[in-house]
Amino acid sequence: MVTNGTVNRSILLLKYISFCFNSNSNITSRHYSGSVFVALKPNGHSSGIEGNPTVFYRLMPGSTAQTNKLHTFYLQQRPDNGDTWADIKVNHPLDFETIKEYNLTVRVENNGAQQLASEATVYIQLEDVNDEIPLFTEREQETVLEGEPIGTKVTQVNAIDKDGTFPNNQVYYYIVDSPRNEGKDFFEINLQSGEIFTKVVFDREKQGAYALEVEARDGAPSARPNSNQQPNSALLRLRGV
Repeated sequence: MVTNGTVNRSILLLKYISFCFNSNSNITSRHYSGSVFVALKPNGHSSGIEGNPTVFYRLMPGSTAQTNKLHTFYLQQRPDNGDTWADIKVNHPLDFETIKEYNLTVRVENNGAQQLASEATVYIQLEDVNDEIPLFTEREQETVLEGEPIGTKVTQVNAIDKDGTFPNNQVYYYIVDSPRNEGKDFFEINLQSGEIFTKVVFDREKQGAYALEVEARDGAPSARPNSNQQPNSALLRLRGV
């Protein structure tokens, strides 16, 4: 654009973009390649330069994964009402636990007699989605002494959720309420610590062993496919004697 004889070399209208993605949007850290993240267009009509020359975009390669060294994103041009848009699309799945943000550099140039160029930085910030399942760190067999009083600590289970933020990585523990869980009436568990305590005084002559199923759930609706918005969970089967 030429104003009062001065060339305005800034072609792009948008200099800073911050995008967040969450489990309620169509774009998450677990989605299909080809999704549009950001759309850019020149300031004004087409290039905004007298004579209306065509503009060309390039997504500049960086030196780190955060700056697109691994070609996580790519750029496609498209015409729309006389303007040339640049759509930045995802090429590989994104994972908040690996990389939380990206800084991309987009360069635009014209093909007019007065050749101009400009660059814009696109900041993409990912929001964690609940796509990790809590995993128990051990499977074990515990011993309960005959005649121990009610409330005796038997063991403590632990599960780790690799999601990056609360409440996605918060783990809660439950005794599975199921007819097949033969130990559900004889033990109780601390919701947050995973400590398991006795609810009865055990008599080996009545029963020598109990199987107990414990469930670990995370603290948010799952972003995994076919989860029906239920928390992610895992089961641990303990054997007590």
